[in-house]
Amino acid sequence: MLARLLRRFEPFASLEWTTLCSVARHARLLRCAGRRTLAPSGRAHHARCYLVKGAVRRRSRDGRREEIVADEPAARQPLLIAGDGASIETLEAATLLWIDVDPVAFMLGADAGTYSVERLDSDDRHWMHRFLGPGIVEWIEPSALQAVFRAFAPTAVERGEPIVREGEPAECFYVIANGAAEVRRRGRPVATLVSGDSFGADALVSGARRNATVSMLEPGRVMALAARSFERLLAERLVRWIDGRAVGCHEIDLTLRAGGPDALRELVGELDLGASYVFDGSAVGDRALAAFLAAQRGIRAFARRSVDGG
Repeated sequence: MLARLLRRFEPFASLEWTTLCSVARHARLLRCAGRRTLAPSGRAHHARCYLVKGAVRRRSRDGRREEIVADEPAARQPLLIAGDGASIETLEAATLLWIDVDPVAFMLGADAGTYSVERLDSDDRHWMHRFLGPGIVEWIEPSALQAVFRAFAPTAVERGEPIVREGEPAECFYVIANGAAEVRRRGRPVATLVSGDSFGADALVSGARRNATVSMLEPGRVMALAARSFERLLAERLVRWIDGRAVGCHEIDLTLRAGGPDALRELVGELDLGASYVFDGSAVGDRALAAFLAAQRGIRAFARRSVDGG
């Protein structure tokens, strides 16, 4: 498990388990043959590379060279940090751990870069860690994430109290901060939500009314993001619109698919995480929702702005 592997390296060794699990969502293992040279791009993010197995030769920006073997003390530090001008050559078959630090930088403190947010209490850390799934954070820059969390408003909710009602207009996006909630559609229970689970995005993105009632099963707290803030901070970044053709993307005509949020969620769950898609046909709200749900899974997806004849 990548979360356990992270404990070998700095600055992750001292992190709490929930934080390690969140960071692990943005890590991947790369197995390389010997005599391969690697250097990260100069993009302005804080991706880091660590040596898990094998041996490498590291060359710094000023030309200094250092041989590093896995399990040595030097291997606990990052081999490469994007933008530092260093490169490495694998001396034998090696396994590297790549981590995109930007999405979780505020959890790591000052060592992760210049990004910081206000102090978080333990309850906040729990729901934030779960909310920061691979889709949301991969498409939102760290400064915008800070704005998202500042815009959330906490609300205490009693047991049995509805948070949203089926058929009502959508006014907010919600995340369960603590407690548990039940989702009912046409009076029948369909799901249970716990801390870190979100709801309300479907209606806000598609422009439809609420398709279910969500009520607390126990006293708890929800974080509410007003519709205007949701559109500006999340939807505008996760729903990417396109006109005309998209080179290298698979076209999906939604008029040939079952409609509604549940069907779209099922469709998106079957897509290849490594492919790109354009959603066409059907209503504009369905195209937007499909692209939004795909982005939440970390899939590169677009909604066509208009379709033939409309």
